[in-house]
This record gives sequence, C-alpha cells and structure tokens, in this order.
Amino acid sequence: MRSNFENSDDLMHGFCQGREEAFNEIFRELYPALCFYGFKITGNQAVAEDIAQESFIKVWHRRPECTHFLSLKSYLYTTVKNACIDWARKNQSQEKAVNALLPLLQQTGQPALERLVMTETCRQLHLAINELPARCQKIVRLSYLEGKSIKQIAVELNIETGSVGSHKTRGIMLLRKRLRYFLHLCI
Repeated sequence: MRSNFENSDDLMHGFCQGREEAFNEIFRELYPALCFYGFKITGNQAVAEDIAQESFIKVWHRRPECTHFLSLKSYLYTTVKNACIDWARKNQSQEKAVNALLPLLQQTGQPALERLVMTETCRQLHLAINELPARCQKIVRLSYLEGKSIKQIAVELNIETGSVGSHKTRGIMLLRKRLRYFLHLCI
C-alpha cells in the first residue's frame, strides 16, 4: 500500500488539519491491532471492533492534541483498554466483573508490556503480509491465518500443490526479510 504522505510528520500534520485521507491511512494501519488488543481483553471480537471504531472517533475529535504518531498510538491503546474495562463492568455480573478486571487493573509491568508487544508484532506482520505479491499474500493468509493445508489451498486456488509450496516458501522468505529489523528489536 502506497502512502500519500512523505513521512509520519506529514501524515500527522494532515491528520491534525482534518484531512480524511490522513485519518484513513492511520485507521488502516492501527485498526487491526486495536481490534486484536481489545479482543485479548474482552474475548469478544464484535465488541473489540466497536470499541476500536469508537476510539478512532474520540481521537478524531481530539486530533489537535495528538501531534506525534506515538502519542496518537498511545492514546488509542489507552482508550481501547479503558473502554474494554468499562464494557466488562457493564456486561458482567458484579462478581464476574471483579474477577475479570482484577488482572487488568494489576497490569503495571510485564504482562501489559507483553500484550502490547504481541499486538504491535501482529500489526507489523499484517502490514508485511499486505506488501507481499498477490499470490504469495493469498497463500500465506490461507495457510497461516486460516490454517488450511497445502492440499486444501491447491484445491481452492486450482493450482498444483508444488506451486502452493513454492509461493508459501517465497512468502515466508519475503516476510523474514521485511520483518528482520522489527524482530531484532523485539528480541
């Protein structure tokens, strides 16, 4: 996906000015990770998606306050976490809510950091998959995200199993190359 903006400063400047294409680009980049993060907290995909969308609406109204991409990202993650906690309080019995929220409220160190690193890793992986050649992208998604076998993919795409294996191997090599620097930072 090609960006309409030179760099993150240009993107944030467009966002602060209310440019819809800047909002859309930020949404495309962060929405899947925020949904994943919300799902890890709530255990409910539909709720996580709603919360992520509502968080973007909130940040849009507060866009002049978010002048840097990292502060915007931090604001969105915090908003999602707080909304998930509110959702849990409203939608669970008092005892269940306390039991579910206690670990969340006690997250001051490593567990919260691990969840955030896992979410960011998933975001980076999805961005890298989106940049693969079309056939590799399709096969990697079917194999790793949908859990289909090489044989099932070959039947679905009407191609030889050897071709599926080749595209899958090529996709993994390209992902390793693309994510090498990011994964080095996480280790």
